[in-house]
Amino acid sequence: MLGKMKFNSVKEYFYKLNNIGYQAMMVPLICFIYFYTQSFFYDHTPLILDETSQFYLLTGVVFMGLVILTIVQLITYKKAKRISSQVGLGIKLERLGTVLKTQLIGLAGIALLMPLGLVATGHPAFTVAFGIALAIYFLHWPTPARVVRLLKLKGDEREMVLSRGEAFM
Repeated sequence: MLGKMKFNSVKEYFYKLNNIGYQAMMVPLICFIYFYTQSFFYDHTPLILDETSQFYLLTGVVFMGLVILTIVQLITYKKAKRISSQVGLGIKLERLGTVLKTQLIGLAGIALLMPLGLVATGHPAFTVAFGIALAIYFLHWPTPARVVRLLKLKGDEREMVLSRGEAFM
């Protein structure tokens, strides 16, 4: 299990979340770049040459990615709903930070499936699928507005998060 996210300010909270997000995406991105250059610029024979098997693998990877995405989303929203009933902004942000870290790692795991499919088949559809997985990853980026929406914050708490702690200084 991931450890609790410790922070001293709302600004530091988002700084840490952004760093975690970038670090989680680096593994799939580096793998993709490496496998892409290996499969298209060097003499690389894919592990699966049969077109029917490639199609089944592509379909399976995309289906598995959608299932993982759905599970991650459901867990995130269920836990965020439970966290939103807590008292105190610091407690809410700390607990939501752990949930969002888990979500980012899950989404990075989905993106990691695509370079693995690319190296196995050499099929260019995995390149497109990686681009879509990357877009989904960044659409779920933990912005202040998204945190406000997940926690259903109102009033001063909402302003504090939206301004990243600058509103009350």
